[in-house]
Amino acid sequence: MPLSRAQRFLERFRATGDADNPLDMLHEDSEGFGAVLAEAPEALAEALLHDADRAPAGPAFVNPRAYASAACDADGTIVIADPAFAAWAAPLNRGRAELGALRAGRASVSYLLEDKGKFIAVAAAPLAAARHWPLAAEVRRALERGQAEYALVAHLPPTLQPRGLATAARLFGFSAREVSMAEALVRGGDVREAARMEGIGYETGRDAIKSAMAKAGCHRQGEFVALCLQIESGEQPGDLSIEPVLRDIFGLSERQARIADTIARGLTREECALRLGLSINIVKSELKAIFAQCELQSVVQLTTLVGHIQAVAALAEATDIDLSVATRGAEPLRLLPRRDRSGRIAFADHGPREGIPLICLHTATTGRHLPAKAIAALQAGGIRPITLDRPGFGLTSMIEGDYLDHNMRDILEILDALGIERTCILARGGTMVLAHFAVQHADRFDRAVVLNPEPPPRADGRLTGLQGHVKRLVYSRPGLVAPLATHLSRRASARTVERLVLQVVGGSQADRATLADRDILAAYVRSTQQSAMQGGAGFLAIARCEPHDTVRPLADGSRITILCGAEDTMYAATDSVPYWQGLWPGSRAEIVPGTGRMLLFQRPDLVAAALRGEGQG
Repeated sequence: MPLSRAQRFLERFRATGDADNPLDMLHEDSEGFGAVLAEAPEALAEALLHDADRAPAGPAFVNPRAYASAACDADGTIVIADPAFAAWAAPLNRGRAELGALRAGRASVSYLLEDKGKFIAVAAAPLAAARHWPLAAEVRRALERGQAEYALVAHLPPTLQPRGLATAARLFGFSAREVSMAEALVRGGDVREAARMEGIGYETGRDAIKSAMAKAGCHRQGEFVALCLQIESGEQPGDLSIEPVLRDIFGLSERQARIADTIARGLTREECALRLGLSINIVKSELKAIFAQCELQSVVQLTTLVGHIQAVAALAEATDIDLSVATRGAEPLRLLPRRDRSGRIAFADHGPREGIPLICLHTATTGRHLPAKAIAALQAGGIRPITLDRPGFGLTSMIEGDYLDHNMRDILEILDALGIERTCILARGGTMVLAHFAVQHADRFDRAVVLNPEPPPRADGRLTGLQGHVKRLVYSRPGLVAPLATHLSRRASARTVERLVLQVVGGSQADRATLADRDILAAYVRSTQQSAMQGGAGFLAIARCEPHDTVRPLADGSRITILCGAEDTMYAATDSVPYWQGLWPGSRAEIVPGTGRMLLFQRPDLVAAALRGEGQG
């Protein structure tokens, strides 16, 4: 009996090798995906979970200034190194890499080893697997000419990075004294030693660290060091596990590796015990053994060690690597510690200060990043765009509890931090967030523009094609959402995302023309990859609540404009507009000819005019 389409899809999906990306199958055979979703959802969930176990960690946006490179032969003897790598490895008694952890033809975390047992973690790989790494030109040439076998990349301590903790300083507003003490804390391992290294009194150094920690929203020194190292490395997957590396290199037990990884993420001993289901005495005893085994004296030193390992693991495990973080125009990014809640909010205030403030909400599959042309066009229309990552997206921390409420509280805290009393809102997605904000915080809300809003699931008539199958999964297969979110986030290479985006909008001539602009396409792909930085946590949260949430009606919707692209392939205006106008009486709706899903990039002038209140009563 011939195999059904669903069976053929599953067999091909399961048979993909390490060098293949199963996500490409959603592009190549979307109808097969739809068939297996309808006929064998349990088998699909199993296949997705199996792939997640072997998949890479997701995309990484890497700051090349935070890394140094070298190359070695098959025995681990270093053949060539850039100046930063040589400076970092100078204390070593032998220029060799321990390559026992290498996997044939693939990247892995390895290490340089000193005779006394100290080590420097490196990402190691043959050139084929390291082509997109931050390699110095001379290192790359040696590998291309066959003069060396493996590329080695180390994560530099802040003192050896060209700009130190400059990124953290900019994001949090650190003073010069706070930056220098933070860098010394990474080197010295505790505040007293850091103050001595800086030639200042202990109290002065302690006060500087306390002030910097408060600005960063950190309560413990280990948490603070981990955050600084992470920020300087770039934007990288947030769910990397380095437990296997700790076991391999230091001979830690499985339990010890879990404890070390958990403590290094900023948890207290008590919090670690609770998370891992251990007694506090066991955690304290094992932590003492970890310090002895790794030759460490403090949690700060442990955090620094783990931070370096995580930074090179991000290179070794990444689905896709973007090295343009340091070279593209500086994004006015800020990380704002939440008030009375855990985590931080990532947002960018693009200015100008005198413009009409605009909070920009993104979709379930994108992040804060917008094309520079769209930002400039809004600014030319008198608008001050403020883009943010919603919880679980990009650099904004995921948080437990009412997801929509936390979205709104994040917006309020951004407005308060910027001294903005009232704002406009642009909902490219996040229509539910806008709906709740307009009702609950009417005193902080001026006008809004909603682009291509989603209908309620029962009214959505566009359930064919790839995007339709994903929507059907979200609407009716809640058990599949988590494995799909993980699969999408881990497999989101730039090439695959680009193909999927172009397929989704393929039926729109307007969108195809817009994405023919390589700058706009690259920005859209980057934004999509940003949404995958936390393993799809944000997508999962939105899928679980927003399509099914009850929306309270607004008594007067006259401040809201709904703009729908006539060529939008995702939602039909006839399915969505009646629903939202019923909830927002007095709202204005317009179907815009010659536009599609990318309406903001196609008609920013129309969006700006609506935000200025033009054409409204």
